Amino acid sequence: MALLLGLWIALAPFSRPLPGGATFSLEATPRLGCQTPVVGMIGNDQPSADVYTAPRPQAGDPTVIREVDCTWQARFRVAIGTAILAAGSLLLATIRRRGNEAPTEPSD
Repeated sequence: MALLLGLWIALAPFSRPLPGGATFSLEATPRLGCQTPVVGMIGNDQPSADVYTAPRPQAGDPTVIREVDCTWQARFRVAIGTAILAAGSLLLATIRRRGNEAPTEPSD
């Protein structure tokens, strides 16, 4: 389970909340999709979108282009994912090594 969790954290694309726009709520907060963490930590992953400047936007209200930096979060996700993946691999290797050890019979 730790191996799958580590791979998912390190490789799955993620999204970040967009600053500005609608009032914060879990259903209404606009989000920008970032690249996969491995690609995002190497390059400069900064998706952008038009954001309304008014709190309750109407059609035709002024907008501003906002960028969200995903690079730091991508690096964090790769570090955590790699740590979980390494811990899971060590645990799996330890379990297999203990399972392969044959019990020794006492000699007289």
